Amino acid sequence: MKKLLFLFALFALTAAPVSAEESVNIKVNGVLVSAKGTITEGRTMVPVRGVFEQLGYTAEWNSETKTATLTKGSNTIEMTSGNTYFKYNGKEITPDVPQQIIDGSFMLPLRAVSEAINADVDWDAETKTASINLSTGLKIGDTLVLGSL
Repeated sequence: MKKLLFLFALFALTAAPVSAEESVNIKVNGVLVSAKGTITEGRTMVPVRGVFEQLGYTAEWNSETKTATLTKGSNTIEMTSGNTYFKYNGKEITPDVPQQIIDGSFMLPLRAVSEAINADVDWDAETKTASINLSTGLKIGDTLVLGSL
């Protein structure tokens, strides 16, 4: 946990801060994340740390290249400070609003994140809550094998 906190503190030191316009609550698979999102240039930006931790990703920081690598199983997300794109499993994704540091947190556009990892997104305007829901990936007809109890 300390390593992860250190990683995201480094993100905050490598880019100029941008002021947040409007605070947004974030839920991941029904769980409220303590870190807040924001609306910037009409796009909902979500905190990398809060969202991806809740999704089960681990993070590594390369201080030489200023690149964060988030990994979960065979899936990898790479973000480099200052780039207008990020990579998901090697594929470049260029969102309408680039990744950026906002109030000390590395933020990505909600829609780009959800499309990259194939998650569903809902918006509750009344509570200003963005919900990210990632299914198990099982489809009708798939077989789920459970270990012996």
